[in-house]
Amino acid sequence: MFAYSTTTRAAALELMRAGCNDCEIGRRLGVPRTTVRDWRRPPYVRAGILEHCERCWLPMSDVCFASEDYAELLGLYLGDGHISRFARTQRLRLSLDSRYPGIVHDAHALLRRCFPANKAGIVMADRGSTTVLGVYHQHLVCLLPQHAAGKKHERSIALEPWQTALIRQAPWAFIRGCIRSDGCSFVNRTGRYEYLSYAFSNYSPDILGLFVSACESVGLHPRHNARHVRLNRREDVARLVDHVGIKA
Repeated sequence: MFAYSTTTRAAALELMRAGCNDCEIGRRLGVPRTTVRDWRRPPYVRAGILEHCERCWLPMSDVCFASEDYAELLGLYLGDGHISRFARTQRLRLSLDSRYPGIVHDAHALLRRCFPANKAGIVMADRGSTTVLGVYHQHLVCLLPQHAAGKKHERSIALEPWQTALIRQAPWAFIRGCIRSDGCSFVNRTGRYEYLSYAFSNYSPDILGLFVSACESVGLHPRHNARHVRLNRREDVARLVDHVGIKA
């Protein structure tokens, strides 16, 4: 099976939006009409099941991603996730703080929804202070293409167009994944005043930028420096409590 590049498919989708039919798109891009016909179908069908990998376009009917689930998983991965490659499969690990059992429970449920055919494991590490959730799948690097050798903050982190589109559909889910991995909610005390605030910290300027962009897309007012993002406006905090919850 020949796999077309992301650029070719993106060009096909642009021509579709311009009103071109399948035959014309196929002639322009050198792609069979039947392939263009398949691309014209929404990528998420059958109650959220992703039929084809967004990068290699091979069948992948055992993965189930609603846009909100993918956006939250991406936020968790960028903060606390790691992918390991093996000879015949790949493994995703999410290292979460054991002090937040609710977040651990929700993240485990998220993995089970996204990978219904694969077992989502739980392992305790660091003398019980860290809960590591893990799942095996052959397409993890395709689903989370930010994986590469080296630490995330030492290399460029950029989203592919299809990932950006999903975050635009579910920005609050992405924000929630980021906060639940590398963020926190806390009471800020200034003199006799105290008020709830949110923060997100990461060594990667690219990941910080993605978080800030998602916040701004929903009308929040993040304040950020080289490593930290703060959200402490009263109206912003009220919306974060509704959409993200208090990290506890």
